[in-house]
Amino acid sequence: MAEPASASSAARPIGARGFALFRIAGIEVRIDPSWFLIFLLIAWSLSAGYFPHVLPDQSLAGYWIAGVLAALLFFASVLLHEFAHSLVARAYGFDVPTITLFLFGGASQMAREPDRPGQEFWIAIVGPLTSFALGALFFALSGVVTAPPLVARVVVYLGWINVALGVFNLLPGMPLDGGRVLRAVVWRWTGSRRRASRVASLAGQGLGLGLVALGAVQLFSGALLGGVWLILIGLFARSLAVASHQSTLLRHLLDGVAVEDAMVREVISVPPDLRVSSLVDDYVVGHGHRAFPVIAGGRVLGIVSVESVRRIPASHRMEARVSECTEPIGDAARVSPDVPLLDALQAMERSNAERLLVFDARGHLAGLLTRAGVARFLEMRRLLGAVEPRS
Repeated sequence: MAEPASASSAARPIGARGFALFRIAGIEVRIDPSWFLIFLLIAWSLSAGYFPHVLPDQSLAGYWIAGVLAALLFFASVLLHEFAHSLVARAYGFDVPTITLFLFGGASQMAREPDRPGQEFWIAIVGPLTSFALGALFFALSGVVTAPPLVARVVVYLGWINVALGVFNLLPGMPLDGGRVLRAVVWRWTGSRRRASRVASLAGQGLGLGLVALGAVQLFSGALLGGVWLILIGLFARSLAVASHQSTLLRHLLDGVAVEDAMVREVISVPPDLRVSSLVDDYVVGHGHRAFPVIAGGRVLGIVSVESVRRIPASHRMEARVSECTEPIGDAARVSPDVPLLDALQAMERSNAERLLVFDARGHLAGLLTRAGVARFLEMRRLLGAVEPRS
């Protein structure tokens, strides 16, 4: 899947989670903790089920070596599938900071969505084409390479699983590659990305519900593991299809909106020598905010938040000063008023930040941008009829 970076926490990109493995061609490869579950499940099903069934009378150790090897090479194939998305996206000029392997496969995180339907089509279709090419390669190897039976069976398995991966990803519904191909086709036909996103999202939701129904049938027929797995995939696909459409709508709503339009201008600040207990009672409770800039002599020293206050024991907050829990402001937490609001929100997603300090050209604090503030801003525009989604 080629996932554009989300513009809201409701559709947080998959690529934002997990921990880093390595970096290739400037793209960081990450693993989500959920990946370990699916890796163990695949390795176990191959070692205890598939290989003993197709090749009886082999050793238990051999089955497990083959199962673990096949699972690792399968996810290597998934990674190549995602790299294909990423390389084509970069050829079109889009930044792809991360690829994440997770419970249901992999996802490439694009910094923004394609600008034209042709870009969307080729970025999406190259993934399944890569899987088909890998499948053909493994089938070819199985026909020309002489190897022990278990190794040969691993190669055949990789051929079939890559073909299956390509076919599954071509199903016409978001968030699968086929859903993005469908969106590209409808976008080209209608000229409306918003309408195309709606069609692809509905197709994805229908596909997800279909998988849930198929899983339920398998459950009643006695295939417990397969049924549960299909239901989980269906529910996950449906939720991502909804989130993807919501993200697209949000992008339209934010088109032409700058940070200064949504930031809090009257920023409440605190001095560094303020007692932490007073900060909690008079500012956090009194104003209902979670963070405050710390300012002395007109200079911003940092920011103090509820999270940083919690690191100070309650018994010491009467004596402790705000300066003791003030956090420095890095470049990732700064933004200019004229920056597009969508870009600022994507920066917050990448750094997992809840707020950004807004500084003007002279380096003076001009405002504070928060997720909650952006949500209120959009809600008010909607209520006042100031927002009309464009095609």
